[in-house]
Amino acid sequence: MTGESSGSAAEDRSVVEEVVELFETLDFTEYEARCFVGLERIRQGTAKEVSEVADVPRARVYDCMDGLKERGLVDVQQGSPREFRAVDPDEAVSMLDRQLSTVLDRIGTLLPRLQSPASEGDEDGDVWVMEGDAEVSERMEGLLDDATDEVLLAIAVEELLTDELLTALRAASDRGVDIVIGSPAESVRERLRTALPEARVQETWTWWDSHPIQPGAVSAILMVDGAQLLVSADIQTSLPGVRKHRAVWTDGDTAPLVGMMRPLLADAIQRGGQRAEATS
Repeated sequence: MTGESSGSAAEDRSVVEEVVELFETLDFTEYEARCFVGLERIRQGTAKEVSEVADVPRARVYDCMDGLKERGLVDVQQGSPREFRAVDPDEAVSMLDRQLSTVLDRIGTLLPRLQSPASEGDEDGDVWVMEGDAEVSERMEGLLDDATDEVLLAIAVEELLTDELLTALRAASDRGVDIVIGSPAESVRERLRTALPEARVQETWTWWDSHPIQPGAVSAILMVDGAQLLVSADIQTSLPGVRKHRAVWTDGDTAPLVGMMRPLLADAIQRGGQRAEATS
Protein backbone atom coordinates (compact mmCIF):
# COMPACT_ATOMS: atom_id res chain seq x y z
CA MET A 1 0.00 0.00 0.00
CA THR A 2 2.87 2.35 0.78
CA GLY A 3 4.28 1.89 -2.72
CA GLU A 4 0.89 2.56 -4.32
CA SER A 5 0.36 5.70 -2.22
CA SER A 6 3.82 6.95 -3.09
CA GLY A 7 3.22 6.38 -6.80
CA SER A 8 -0.15 8.11 -6.65
CA ALA A 9 1.32 11.12 -4.85
CA ALA A 10 4.09 11.41 -7.43
CA GLU A 11 1.53 11.25 -10.23
CA ASP A 12 -0.56 13.96 -8.55
CA ARG A 13 2.49 16.22 -8.25
CA SER A 14 3.29 15.65 -11.92
CA VAL A 15 -0.25 16.64 -12.97
CA VAL A 16 -0.17 19.72 -10.75
CA GLU A 17 3.16 20.87 -12.18
CA GLU A 18 2.00 20.34 -15.76
CA VAL A 19 -1.23 22.29 -15.21
CA VAL A 20 0.70 25.11 -13.52
CA GLU A 21 3.11 25.30 -16.47
CA LEU A 22 0.22 25.39 -18.94
CA PHE A 23 -1.47 28.22 -17.04
CA GLU A 24 1.80 30.16 -17.10
CA THR A 25 1.77 30.00 -20.90
CA LEU A 26 -1.58 31.83 -20.69
CA ASP A 27 0.00 34.77 -18.87
CA PHE A 28 -0.82 33.67 -15.32
CA THR A 29 1.89 34.21 -12.73
CA GLU A 30 3.25 31.07 -11.09
CA TYR A 31 1.54 31.97 -7.81
CA GLU A 32 -1.80 32.62 -9.57
CA ALA A 33 -1.54 29.28 -11.34
CA ARG A 34 -0.64 27.46 -8.12
CA CYS A 35 -3.47 29.14 -6.21
CA PHE A 36 -6.04 28.22 -8.86
CA VAL A 37 -4.81 24.63 -9.09
CA GLY A 38 -4.76 24.35 -5.30
CA LEU A 39 -8.27 25.74 -5.02
CA GLU A 40 -9.53 23.35 -7.71
CA ARG A 41 -8.21 20.48 -5.60
CA ILE A 42 -10.17 21.53 -2.51
CA ARG A 43 -12.95 23.40 -4.42
CA GLN A 44 -13.48 25.87 -1.58
CA GLY A 45 -11.30 27.23 1.19
CA THR A 46 -9.73 30.11 3.08
CA ALA A 47 -6.47 31.82 2.17
CA LYS A 48 -4.74 29.73 4.84
CA GLU A 49 -6.04 26.48 3.33
CA VAL A 50 -5.15 27.53 -0.21
CA SER A 51 -1.68 28.54 0.98
CA GLU A 52 -1.09 25.10 2.48
CA VAL A 53 -2.36 23.18 -0.56
CA ALA A 54 -0.77 25.40 -3.20
CA ASP A 55 2.54 26.02 -1.40
CA VAL A 56 2.13 29.78 -1.87
CA PRO A 57 2.88 32.35 0.88
CA ARG A 58 -0.38 33.25 2.60
CA ALA A 59 0.26 36.98 2.12
CA ARG A 60 0.32 36.43 -1.65
CA VAL A 61 -2.86 34.35 -1.81
CA TYR A 62 -5.18 37.36 -1.49
CA ASP A 63 -3.58 39.21 -4.44
CA CYS A 64 -3.69 36.05 -6.52
CA MET A 65 -7.35 35.50 -5.71
CA ASP A 66 -8.18 39.07 -6.71
CA GLY A 67 -6.52 38.47 -10.08
CA LEU A 68 -8.29 35.14 -10.56
CA LYS A 69 -11.62 36.73 -9.62
CA GLU A 70 -11.11 39.37 -12.32
CA ARG A 71 -10.63 36.57 -14.85
CA GLY A 72 -13.90 35.00 -13.69
CA LEU A 73 -12.23 31.86 -12.37
CA VAL A 74 -12.83 32.32 -8.65
CA ASP A 75 -15.85 33.33 -6.55
CA VAL A 76 -15.30 35.14 -3.25
CA GLN A 77 -17.52 34.81 -0.18
CA GLN A 78 -17.12 37.77 2.15
CA GLY A 79 -16.66 36.93 5.77
CA SER A 80 -14.03 36.56 8.42
CA PRO A 81 -12.06 34.92 7.13
CA ARG A 82 -12.97 35.24 3.44
CA GLU A 83 -13.54 32.02 1.55
CA PHE A 84 -12.79 31.31 -2.08
CA ARG A 85 -14.37 28.84 -4.48
CA ALA A 86 -13.03 27.76 -7.89
CA VAL A 87 -15.43 27.58 -10.82
CA ASP A 88 -16.15 24.18 -12.32
CA PRO A 89 -13.24 22.90 -14.50
CA ASP A 90 -15.38 22.80 -17.66
CA GLU A 91 -16.56 26.34 -17.00
CA ALA A 92 -12.96 27.46 -16.44
CA VAL A 93 -11.86 25.99 -19.75
CA SER A 94 -14.80 27.55 -21.61
CA MET A 95 -14.08 30.93 -20.06
CA LEU A 96 -10.38 30.76 -20.98
CA ASP A 97 -11.33 29.69 -24.49
CA ARG A 98 -13.63 32.72 -24.89
CA GLN A 99 -10.97 35.05 -23.55
CA LEU A 100 -8.32 33.67 -25.89
CA SER A 101 -10.69 33.79 -28.87
CA THR A 102 -11.39 37.44 -28.14
CA VAL A 103 -7.68 38.22 -28.00
CA LEU A 104 -6.94 36.30 -31.21
CA ASP A 105 -9.83 37.94 -33.04
CA ARG A 106 -8.54 41.34 -32.00
CA ILE A 107 -5.01 40.46 -33.11
CA GLY A 108 -6.41 39.29 -36.45
CA THR A 109 -8.12 42.67 -36.85
CA LEU A 110 -5.09 44.75 -35.88
CA LEU A 111 -2.23 42.92 -37.63
CA PRO A 112 -3.25 43.88 -41.18
CA ARG A 113 -3.34 47.51 -40.08
CA LEU A 114 0.37 47.35 -39.27
CA GLN A 115 1.23 47.11 -42.97
CA SER A 116 1.54 50.36 -44.81
CA PRO A 117 -0.37 50.57 -48.13
CA ALA A 118 2.92 50.99 -49.98
CA SER A 119 4.26 47.66 -48.72
CA GLU A 120 1.19 45.46 -49.16
CA GLY A 121 2.20 44.10 -52.55
CA ASP A 122 5.97 44.33 -52.17
CA GLU A 123 6.56 40.74 -51.11
CA ASP A 124 4.87 39.26 -54.21
CA GLY A 125 8.12 39.47 -56.14
CA ASP A 126 10.44 38.38 -53.32
CA VAL A 127 12.64 35.31 -53.76
CA TRP A 128 13.39 33.26 -50.65
CA VAL A 129 16.10 30.70 -49.90
CA MET A 130 15.85 27.57 -47.74
CA GLU A 131 18.03 24.57 -47.04
CA GLY A 132 17.39 20.96 -45.99
CA ASP A 133 15.54 18.01 -47.52
CA ALA A 134 12.58 18.17 -45.12
CA GLU A 135 12.32 21.94 -45.41
CA VAL A 136 12.31 21.86 -49.21
CA SER A 137 9.68 19.11 -49.32
CA GLU A 138 7.50 20.93 -46.80
CA ARG A 139 7.71 24.16 -48.82
CA MET A 140 6.61 22.27 -51.93
CA GLU A 141 3.70 20.83 -49.95
CA GLY A 142 2.68 24.34 -48.94
CA LEU A 143 2.73 25.55 -52.53
CA LEU A 144 0.71 22.53 -53.65
CA ASP A 145 -1.93 23.19 -51.01
CA ASP A 146 -2.76 26.44 -52.84
CA ALA A 147 -2.93 24.89 -56.32
CA THR A 148 -6.20 25.49 -58.16
CA ASP A 149 -5.38 25.03 -61.86
CA GLU A 150 -2.02 23.56 -62.84
CA VAL A 151 1.04 21.87 -61.30
CA LEU A 152 4.27 21.40 -63.25
CA LEU A 153 6.91 19.34 -61.46
CA ALA A 154 10.31 18.09 -62.54
CA ILE A 155 11.98 15.94 -59.88
CA ALA A 156 15.11 13.82 -59.97
CA VAL A 157 15.62 12.54 -56.41
CA GLU A 158 13.51 10.32 -54.19
CA GLU A 159 14.61 12.07 -50.98
CA LEU A 160 12.31 14.97 -51.83
CA LEU A 161 9.41 12.73 -52.81
CA THR A 162 8.10 12.23 -49.28
CA ASP A 163 4.80 10.57 -48.40
CA GLU A 164 3.52 13.98 -47.34
CA LEU A 165 4.43 15.46 -50.73
CA LEU A 166 2.63 12.62 -52.50
CA THR A 167 -0.41 13.26 -50.29
CA ALA A 168 -0.35 16.95 -51.27
CA LEU A 169 -0.12 16.00 -54.94
CA ARG A 170 -3.03 13.57 -54.60
CA ALA A 171 -5.11 16.21 -52.84
CA ALA A 172 -4.45 18.65 -55.67
CA SER A 173 -5.39 16.00 -58.22
CA ASP A 174 -8.61 15.28 -56.33
CA ARG A 175 -9.44 19.01 -56.55
CA GLY A 176 -9.24 18.76 -60.34
CA VAL A 177 -5.80 20.36 -60.69
CA ASP A 178 -3.98 19.38 -63.89
CA ILE A 179 -0.68 17.73 -62.86
CA VAL A 180 2.25 17.14 -65.21
CA ILE A 181 5.45 15.60 -63.82
CA GLY A 182 8.78 14.79 -65.44
CA SER A 183 11.70 12.79 -64.01
CA PRO A 184 14.85 11.11 -65.32
CA ALA A 185 14.52 8.31 -62.74
CA GLU A 186 12.39 5.30 -63.58
CA SER A 187 11.89 4.52 -59.87
CA VAL A 188 10.56 8.03 -59.28
CA ARG A 189 8.25 7.84 -62.29
CA GLU A 190 6.85 4.47 -61.24
CA ARG A 191 6.18 5.70 -57.73
CA LEU A 192 4.41 8.77 -59.08
CA ARG A 193 2.31 6.79 -61.57
CA THR A 194 1.18 4.44 -58.81
CA ALA A 195 0.29 7.28 -56.45
CA LEU A 196 -1.17 9.63 -59.08
CA PRO A 197 -2.98 7.66 -61.80
CA GLU A 198 -4.66 10.83 -63.11
CA ALA A 199 -1.39 12.77 -63.52
CA ARG A 200 0.77 12.84 -66.65
CA VAL A 201 4.16 11.40 -65.65
CA GLN A 202 6.90 11.50 -68.28
CA GLU A 203 10.61 10.86 -68.70
CA THR A 204 12.52 14.15 -68.71
CA TRP A 205 16.27 14.83 -69.02
CA THR A 206 16.44 18.57 -69.77
CA TRP A 207 18.32 19.51 -66.58
CA TRP A 208 20.25 16.27 -66.11
CA ASP A 209 23.11 14.51 -67.88
CA SER A 210 22.88 11.37 -65.77
CA HIS A 211 21.06 9.76 -62.90
CA PRO A 212 21.81 9.68 -59.99
CA ILE A 213 22.32 13.40 -60.49
CA GLN A 214 25.68 15.09 -60.12
CA PRO A 215 26.54 17.36 -57.15
CA GLY A 216 25.22 20.85 -57.77
CA ALA A 217 22.57 19.73 -60.25
CA VAL A 218 18.93 20.74 -60.08
CA SER A 219 17.03 18.28 -57.90
CA ALA A 220 13.47 19.58 -58.37
CA ILE A 221 11.51 22.36 -60.05
CA LEU A 222 7.91 23.03 -59.04
CA MET A 223 5.54 25.57 -60.55
CA VAL A 224 1.99 26.05 -59.28
CA ASP A 225 -0.67 27.89 -61.28
CA GLY A 226 2.01 29.67 -63.32
CA ALA A 227 2.64 31.97 -60.35
CA GLN A 228 4.47 30.09 -57.59
CA LEU A 229 7.90 28.64 -58.26
CA LEU A 230 10.47 26.58 -56.37
CA VAL A 231 13.84 25.47 -57.75
CA SER A 232 15.92 23.07 -55.65
CA ALA A 233 19.54 22.04 -56.18
CA ASP A 234 21.69 19.27 -54.73
CA ILE A 235 24.57 20.58 -52.61
CA GLN A 236 27.47 18.91 -50.85
CA THR A 237 28.07 19.54 -47.15
CA SER A 238 31.27 19.65 -45.12
CA LEU A 239 30.61 16.05 -44.06
CA PRO A 240 32.05 13.38 -46.40
CA GLY A 241 29.35 11.74 -48.48
CA VAL A 242 26.58 13.85 -46.98
CA ARG A 243 24.48 15.95 -49.36
CA LYS A 244 21.29 17.92 -49.01
CA HIS A 245 19.10 20.27 -50.99
CA ARG A 246 18.88 24.04 -51.15
CA ALA A 247 15.96 25.81 -52.80
CA VAL A 248 14.96 29.25 -53.95
CA TRP A 249 11.24 29.93 -54.14
CA THR A 250 8.71 32.66 -54.67
CA ASP A 251 4.95 32.73 -54.22
CA GLY A 252 4.39 35.80 -56.38
CA ASP A 253 4.14 35.93 -60.16
CA THR A 254 5.83 39.35 -60.38
CA ALA A 255 9.30 37.85 -59.91
CA PRO A 256 11.00 37.83 -63.35
CA LEU A 257 12.13 34.24 -62.80
CA VAL A 258 8.53 33.00 -62.71
CA GLY A 259 7.52 34.39 -66.08
CA MET A 260 10.68 32.99 -67.65
CA MET A 261 10.42 29.50 -66.15
CA ARG A 262 6.80 28.64 -66.87
CA PRO A 263 7.10 28.09 -70.65
CA LEU A 264 10.56 26.54 -70.24
CA LEU A 265 9.37 24.03 -67.67
CA ALA A 266 6.23 23.07 -69.56
CA ASP A 267 8.15 22.67 -72.82
CA ALA A 268 10.95 20.65 -71.21
CA ILE A 269 8.57 18.13 -69.66
CA GLN A 270 6.50 17.85 -72.83
CA ARG A 271 9.54 17.39 -75.09
CA GLY A 272 10.91 14.79 -72.69
CA GLY A 273 7.73 12.78 -73.06
CA GLN A 274 7.79 13.06 -76.83
CA ARG A 275 11.41 11.82 -76.99
CA ALA A 276 10.55 8.88 -74.78
CA GLU A 277 7.64 7.92 -77.05
CA ALA A 278 9.80 8.23 -80.16
CA THR A 279 12.48 5.88 -78.83
CA SER A 280 10.06 3.30 -77.46
